[in-house]
Amino acid sequence: MKLQALATFLFFSFLVGPVSAKVEKPKLILVISIDQFRADYLQKLSHHFLPASKRGFNYLMEKGAYFSHAEYGLLQNMTGPGHATILTGAYAYQHGIPNNDWVDANQKYTYCAEDQSHKTVGANPKNPHIGTSPKNLVGTTLGDELKNAYADSRVISVALKDRSAILMGGHRADMALWFDAESFSWVSSDYYMQTLPAWLTTINQNLKKKLGTEQVWEKALTGTNPNKHVPLTKYNSDMGLAFPHKAKLGSPSSLMFPIAIDMPGDVAIAALKELKLGQKKSTDILAISYSSHDYVGHSFGPESDEIKETTVLEDKSISHLLNTIDDTVGLENTWIVLTADHGVAGNVQVLKSHKIPSGYVNQDAIAVEMENFLTKRYGKVANKWLAPPSEFNFYLNKAAIRQKGLDLTKVQTDLAKHISSKPELLEGIAHVFSAADVRNRTLPPEQHERQILRTYFEGRSGDVMMIPKPNYLLAYGATTHMTGYAYDRYVPVIFAGKPFKSGTYAGGEVVDIAPTLAFLLGIIPPTGSEGEILEKALQLK
Repeated sequence: MKLQALATFLFFSFLVGPVSAKVEKPKLILVISIDQFRADYLQKLSHHFLPASKRGFNYLMEKGAYFSHAEYGLLQNMTGPGHATILTGAYAYQHGIPNNDWVDANQKYTYCAEDQSHKTVGANPKNPHIGTSPKNLVGTTLGDELKNAYADSRVISVALKDRSAILMGGHRADMALWFDAESFSWVSSDYYMQTLPAWLTTINQNLKKKLGTEQVWEKALTGTNPNKHVPLTKYNSDMGLAFPHKAKLGSPSSLMFPIAIDMPGDVAIAALKELKLGQKKSTDILAISYSSHDYVGHSFGPESDEIKETTVLEDKSISHLLNTIDDTVGLENTWIVLTADHGVAGNVQVLKSHKIPSGYVNQDAIAVEMENFLTKRYGKVANKWLAPPSEFNFYLNKAAIRQKGLDLTKVQTDLAKHISSKPELLEGIAHVFSAADVRNRTLPPEQHERQILRTYFEGRSGDVMMIPKPNYLLAYGATTHMTGYAYDRYVPVIFAGKPFKSGTYAGGEVVDIAPTLAFLLGIIPPTGSEGEILEKALQLK
């Protein structure tokens, strides 16, 4: 009888169809990523944000399903891997973006969004630009699968950084737009279009009229932080380390000022109106990344007043965006996702002042020792044995290895073993492992192993790789990010809209975003998707 009852249940379940078929599809899905937005920022600064009625961060936290400490499962959390993960639902070992840059088999540095078969559209043609496209992204995004299912759905992505826009947009994006600091204009790639649309050209013309004007960034919040631990760099030297900050529009630092914080939202709103997104029968996706947060974080650190001020300005920008969507599409017809591409470490000098073990890793000195060892062990080569290291990834000269008839696996193993025997160079390093160790599964334990296996991509990850100790960084302004530690991997994820149950939830991973949305849309998840459907946050009919 039990088997018969089960068969009857399954039969009628099949006739009724999937639960997601009962969910009313939205007219628009808005995906917001804030670059370098660590998990603690929302709750720590909530008293500075607009009231929920104004539809900023407090609105999303109150009305949405708020996963306050969602995780990235990656070994190295940074802009390229993070933005590739958000809408693929895949880890880097599948989506193919383990790092922002890597060295190919020909000893050539490759940028994660690089594609020399395409050209930049809208920039000064006299200045060379790296061609870009989603070519290096393996598999599909949510937008790709949505367009596979519904041909007239549209996918638009906007960010100050090209890799952010390109990797969120996916292969079938109708338009990916980013900001070229050199020409101080919004641009794209001929992968998407041959000329910029007239409305974007108008935005660029208006920006050009403001070039050279003095920008003043006044402090709005109470309290002081003299930034005595913040180093002067080429990015903040002209604006100074104390409020009020001043800079000429068009300078490197001007992309940290309030005008730049608003720029992605302004372009997204223009695209929303000009393309009439969310005003057809099929669902559209508008993805936006706020990149200024990352620039400010690197220059001033997460403890700074500058990062607090930036977050409050983003609250206002997002409020304006959501209110505009309500006026044009209706928030009742919109699903919203807010997340980040990674977190960030504390400023080493600030951490040290609080007696927290921290410091810097001299990656170049490690590379010199490696080069000397390889020359002594295997002889000289026409070029160097190693390319310059890229964020704890060290790449061997494959051509030299072939010419000398060496076994790549043995060279990788020998090199990792040798550098591990030099503790004087590895004060800030927790683990050294090789590509051979990945293949043989002889890896650092537990969480490190999981993160390595979720990240390593053959041919793009290093031949020898290192995991620093917690709070040991490569020197980069006030701070940086590129590890799997808590400060880099925990970010917020918020879902808002009709199918989502408001509340604060534990758990969740960034890879859960794409399969959860795909389930509700009734479409196939992206090809590499391996996240979970966050059922506890759904209110289904």
